[in-house]
Amino acid sequence: MAAFQPPDWGSVFVPDGSLAESFLRGTAVYFAVLVLFRCVLRRQTGGMGLSDVLLVVLVSECVSPALSAETKSLPNGVAALAALLFWSYALDWATDRWPWLNRQLEHRPVELVRDGQKKPDALHAQHVTDDELMSQLRLSGVDDLARVRVATLEPDGEVSVVTRAEAGEEGGAGSEEKGVSQEASGGPPDLDGALKRFLAAAGDVRAAVAWHDDRAAAHKKAAAVARTALARHGVRPRSRPAPPAPESAPR
Repeated sequence: MAAFQPPDWGSVFVPDGSLAESFLRGTAVYFAVLVLFRCVLRRQTGGMGLSDVLLVVLVSECVSPALSAETKSLPNGVAALAALLFWSYALDWATDRWPWLNRQLEHRPVELVRDGQKKPDALHAQHVTDDELMSQLRLSGVDDLARVRVATLEPDGEVSVVTRAEAGEEGGAGSEEKGVSQEASGGPPDLDGALKRFLAAAGDVRAAVAWHDDRAAAHKKAAAVARTALARHGVRPRSRPAPPAPESAPR
């Protein structure tokens, strides 16, 4: 039976084609796919959808014959794989060394939303529909476009979202900056905001004073316990000298 026959070691480990050709084929396929994906394929938003999965499967089927050239030996397959890994590492090293190359190979972040307003030109250029945008916002926990400070399409296809609360525009420092900007622009002062800030500061002061009072009471209690313990052992506190009387002014 064929299942119990010894393997044909020659067909497994002896190359049935040129190893240099396998390496060059892997190099050519790698750069061809890189250029096609960079220049032709539109940037997707979020994870992989059905069309993305189909694209990856079909691309692998298309480039597989070009990579193998009908060779079946293990060394030829390893040579083609070595070419892919080599150029992947080489490009990572090169883009880290030369930023201009990274700008050519990687997409730039693109703002899709600014201050609750969509940017139609950016959405159209990146082929992002309103439904896709809102879906990405909901995945970030935002269901209202007005809450978005900045929504950016990142190079990896994900949409990063910064809300107004995260940017410090709701309460606290944001209210203070708003009041300062109104006063600087000559508009009416924000009395409600100033009153809220004053009450918040007064509350902080009261909390700080109460904390110090509690600590002082705890220290006094600890000092009294210590004096009592010392007194039981016959240790008396040393009497403090009276402070010198102030000198009377010469007449």
